[in-house]
Amino acid sequence: MNKNLSKVVLVAAFLFGATLLPMTTHADSFVTDVSSHQGVINYKANGFNGTIIKAGGGEGTSGNYINPYVRAQSVEAEREGIQHGYYYYLGSQFSPEQQARQFYNILGTEDARNKDIPVFVDVEENAWDGNYFRGDEPKRFMDEFYRLTGKKVNVYMNFQMATGMNGRFEWSDIKDAKLWLAMYPSANNTQYYGQDWANQKFAQIPWFKTVDMWQYGDGGGLDRNIQYGDWSNLTGHKYTSSNPVPKTTPPAHKKAKKQTAQFKGAYVLDKWVKYNGKWYATNSDFSIPVEDYNNYIPIKPVTLTDRYGRKLKNQNGLGNNGVMEYFTLNGKYKVLAKSGQNVKLEIGGEPVWLRAKYVTIK
Repeated sequence: MNKNLSKVVLVAAFLFGATLLPMTTHADSFVTDVSSHQGVINYKANGFNGTIIKAGGGEGTSGNYINPYVRAQSVEAEREGIQHGYYYYLGSQFSPEQQARQFYNILGTEDARNKDIPVFVDVEENAWDGNYFRGDEPKRFMDEFYRLTGKKVNVYMNFQMATGMNGRFEWSDIKDAKLWLAMYPSANNTQYYGQDWANQKFAQIPWFKTVDMWQYGDGGGLDRNIQYGDWSNLTGHKYTSSNPVPKTTPPAHKKAKKQTAQFKGAYVLDKWVKYNGKWYATNSDFSIPVEDYNNYIPIKPVTLTDRYGRKLKNQNGLGNNGVMEYFTLNGKYKVLAKSGQNVKLEIGGEPVWLRAKYVTIK
């Protein structure tokens, strides 16, 4: 859901009691989740009849990131007549209570207290994001949001987090939360393969009663989820015969074509950024507004040049001292995903989102 979602490693089962019941019913809804990287898409045209929208997160130096498309994405869902909800990316370096209040403020009183709109707290630890939780943060976030709204918060986790990260966590304090589970059969997966494999994995998850939504892929730049049963499983909303649960078929599977991208010339190095102990370069034309860590370019493949693209003998950056700097990226970079006018590339071993018009894709 963020820069690089930790994928499930399909290894031997964790030695926990199998307390979670595997799902045997068919999914009622195929749902996507969107952030600033997808922009505003037509959900139904992409085979989805529900969406969970990133509202913001405890990210950046101030911990108050807001998705600039959050309103437009929710208006589009309402225009298409599909269900929608919101999620918030929890940061470990900021108070969970502070972040719950930020989530409430982004949504506004009407949506925050609307019991027909589900809300989720996204709990992840990735190599790049600096998150390192103690274990009480999700519950504290949920309690504060409930205090403000009277509405329960659901939880998003990958398989490793939901099973306790090899004994680090014990989630009995949030066991009644609805679980939205990220678990991919393969990297960049786009296909729903059925429930047999998933049910075997679900049964290895302790504490939580069921998996209420399964994120099974992120191929093609769009996250793909199955929401089980009635939407009221997440919200309490009751459907009637005149307002039935919408049905759909899984988004069509397309075999991924391996592609690479090359950059076209020399570019202005607008800013050096230190993030989680590493240095990155940015270019404001490349970046997808509002610029954040997803647009930061690792410096290892960056070559400093003059304005004509000629390599400088001194490859030490000047460090934001007001002098114009230029750079090139001379390699072929793996295309991880494409979404509208944007593309996600693997640069220097990290995923980077940028505007596609600045690269040639083959």
